[in-house]
Amino acid sequence: MLYTTAILGVGPAERAYRATVQKILDAGMQVEQFRELLDDEARRLGIRPGRAKLNETDMLYPLSLTHFLLVPMIFILPFIAIVSLPIVILGIPVLFLMEIILIRKRLLIKGISLLESLGGKQIIHIPDAGYNHCSGDSKVLDASNLAVHFHNVPRVVFIGLFSWLIIHWMLRLDSIVYEFLISGLFYITLLGIVGIITTALESNLIIVDPARGRIIPISDWIDSLLTPVIGVGLLFLLGRDLMTEARDGGNTQLFALTVLLVLYCATAVGITFQWGYNWWHGKNVRKEFEQQAIEVLNPYSYDLTRNRGRIQLNVRSTMAERSVTSEEVVANLTFSDLDNLPSAHEKIIRKPENPL
Repeated sequence: MLYTTAILGVGPAERAYRATVQKILDAGMQVEQFRELLDDEARRLGIRPGRAKLNETDMLYPLSLTHFLLVPMIFILPFIAIVSLPIVILGIPVLFLMEIILIRKRLLIKGISLLESLGGKQIIHIPDAGYNHCSGDSKVLDASNLAVHFHNVPRVVFIGLFSWLIIHWMLRLDSIVYEFLISGLFYITLLGIVGIITTALESNLIIVDPARGRIIPISDWIDSLLTPVIGVGLLFLLGRDLMTEARDGGNTQLFALTVLLVLYCATAVGITFQWGYNWWHGKNVRKEFEQQAIEVLNPYSYDLTRNRGRIQLNVRSTMAERSVTSEEVVANLTFSDLDNLPSAHEKIIRKPENPL
């Protein structure tokens, strides 16, 4: 509530601006294609540029209750960063190794191709409305950029706690230092796999499951597989270890403090990954994987639009054609283009002669 009222704003100007952004989203267009118009609209409404873009980010990458539970950790981040620094240093070569295996050796795209051929599903491409919203030209500490990267932090944080609980349960080491190092390496390995996969899948590939009538981004589909496993695993391992400490005469308070320390360290490592590796190397990973997706799958690219409650999914071109034209054309559109769809889309992409 404080975030909404004090930071985003709930006044008439902010509501009018968000309605403008929603109109773009409903048209299936990318927000950055209307950057000049949105900047003019923000000035007209008297909204600061930073607050205006933060409102856009909130609509594109909304923060949930889990994110706000992790916010207090950010204030002590400089202190816990010192503790987690060895894990970060040890994790750098592991991340690059995972990148080589998953991306350069094409293991990820082969797995997706296998999913499409054997799973009875189809892979399509729907451009992300937030494409290029967080650009490398922006300030690293810009509030909207921080919100974009923080959007994915909870996933990697709870993987960190999950990793430590598994090592703590299986090995029962006497030295907490060795336990932290081993669990840290295990965490970095999982972080590399999950983080690099989700970074690569920002190429906007979508799974269509006709049998179940579902359309879901592949990254969200992977989340739907991981979340129950990690969630149930955390509850089981936390409960088991806490009962073991109580039954064997251990120090339950120390165990609880250790869990908090692990959670804080995992937050530091997760933020380092999101705001470090992902910022510095994420674009290259996405570009390379996007090229692999075009070479192996080259799915059709669709526009997803909403008009007066009616959802439409229209094929526009192949992913290769859309990728080429998006690089060639940088268009600043107006609301007259939105009112004359699909002609607005034709300014951005070339429609294939026979997409079907």
